[in-house]
Amino acid sequence: MHLRSRSTALILVALLAPSCRNANSDGSSSGAPGLAPSTLGASGCIGPNQVFSAPQTPVAVPLATATIGPYSQITARQGSELLYLTGANATVFALDVSNPVPVETEVVGAGAVSFVLSLQGIAGTPELSGVAVLDATHLVLVEHLSNTLFSCDSTAHNSLGIHAGLPSTTPGFADGLASGSSGVARFSFGAPTQLVTTNDTDPSVLVADVGNHALRLVSGAPGSRFVTTLAGTGSAGSSNGSLSFSSFNGPSGVTLTCNHQVILSERGGNRLRSVQITGPNPFGGWFGSTATVAGSGTAGTTEGSSANAELDAPLAPLTTSAGEIYWIDSGTGVLRRKKSDGSCDCPLSLDCATAVTTPNFPAGHAYSLTQTSSGVLYVLDATGGVLWRVSP
Repeated sequence: MHLRSRSTALILVALLAPSCRNANSDGSSSGAPGLAPSTLGASGCIGPNQVFSAPQTPVAVPLATATIGPYSQITARQGSELLYLTGANATVFALDVSNPVPVETEVVGAGAVSFVLSLQGIAGTPELSGVAVLDATHLVLVEHLSNTLFSCDSTAHNSLGIHAGLPSTTPGFADGLASGSSGVARFSFGAPTQLVTTNDTDPSVLVADVGNHALRLVSGAPGSRFVTTLAGTGSAGSSNGSLSFSSFNGPSGVTLTCNHQVILSERGGNRLRSVQITGPNPFGGWFGSTATVAGSGTAGTTEGSSANAELDAPLAPLTTSAGEIYWIDSGTGVLRRKKSDGSCDCPLSLDCATAVTTPNFPAGHAYSLTQTSSGVLYVLDATGGVLWRVSP
């Protein structure tokens, strides 16, 4: 059952109030509490706009030890050419991509996640998908067998534990404590999904809760973290407006813009949606609104204005520091872009019709993408087991 309580909201007013003082990159103040994108990871507002040379062919990046699995995803650490990959068998690797052949370092080995889950009485095959930089030394990960978030130390091998959520092989939908013996929050991670982190002393985590068709927030200091639902009813839909009545259809990708907006990709709704949080409601829930950023709702890969362009099962949105949004239309295997002028195109191809005929990547696969601070775009094909580089 999905629970939102008045006491939860009041606790979060105290937790999030200091983050209202976060500043935008231009030094101006933001009214959105706790939603400034991380300055350590690629949660959005990262790197310059790409300069594509259509037709442009991505280049495969060779991997020696890291194995890509069907749930695998990637992210980048800002200020370096370092990627983090969730691999097959619930592994995590750091990839130094400053040279054509990456230097690979195992962060979490096979069996480590299974061991932690066994202590919770959970047996089975774990799967890691979404990965984000939490702080200077830690990553946060989506774990599917237990429907929880894990965290791991990126500098110490196999140092990990559960970050938020009640470990259970049965999905759930409830707000509450991130951990504890009772009143613990529940997630539903039936498909690969993403998360991003914020720029706070105690970073918050925004989660695309794909199984619950909701956007969730994990916030607070260690030992007092709370999980709340920012928007989403638990059922599939694509309604805009007040957060209390907004709905999503299969949200599995999430990024943050420089002006603190959340961008969600709806794989089921064939849209990009925005979520603007203005503050917690002391009587439960949140103040704010949702809107459609791109997509008519009809499955397709076409150019046009944000309202008229068609998207096909979009995955893994990523915002740049200059305001563009990139994503993959997984239904057709085409890299997409929403430009600063609001129009949508297929930047690696001469036009979208050509892109659909000769797609940049295989259609129907699971993808994630990230960009390093230098402006190199990386696309991970989890289904095909290939990491691609798109150089500017």
